[in-house]
Parts: sequence; structure tokens; C-alpha cells
Amino acid sequence: MLRITILAVAILLVACALVLTIMMPFEWPMLAGALLLALGCLWERRYHRSPPVQGGHLRRTGERFVDPETKQLMAVWSDPRTGERYYLAEGE
Repeated sequence: MLRITILAVAILLVACALVLTIMMPFEWPMLAGALLLALGCLWERRYHRSPPVQGGHLRRTGERFVDPETKQLMAVWSDPRTGERYYLAEGE
């Protein structure tokens, strides 16, 4: 819900900044900042989503490592259909 709200605000900012930039071209930095915020929200949603648990397409790769931040043992899983890799704490 928070992600959707931030994205909606970012899109509104882009629209307002675009109108302002058309009226006063020297306001382009505001448009650039609004675009960066909107693109950042879209990138985060695309690349930081949780792995699909339905369908059972994920396969264990056999790779494991210790996450330096959480100190948890992580296992690497991949989806052979898309080639996407997911990193899950051992035991999930």
C-alpha cells in the first residue's frame, strides 16, 4: 500500500513538474528529480519482489552463502523458465 501511494505521488510530481518545465524551462531540475523518484519506485518493484511460491517452478542451485548483513545462511534458487535467481534464508 505504501509503495502504491509513493508511486502515485511520484507520478503526480512528474505531471506537475512537466507542466512547470514547459512554462519555465529553467525548472528542469525539478522534473529530473521527480522522474528519478518515479523510476526508482518502478525499479524497486521490479527487482526487489519476493519469489513466486505458487506453481513450484523454483529449483535449488546448490549454491549457499552467509549473508554479510543478517549473518544467515542463504540458499540460491532459480526459475528455469526465466533464469531469475532468488536468495532465500535456509529453511524457508
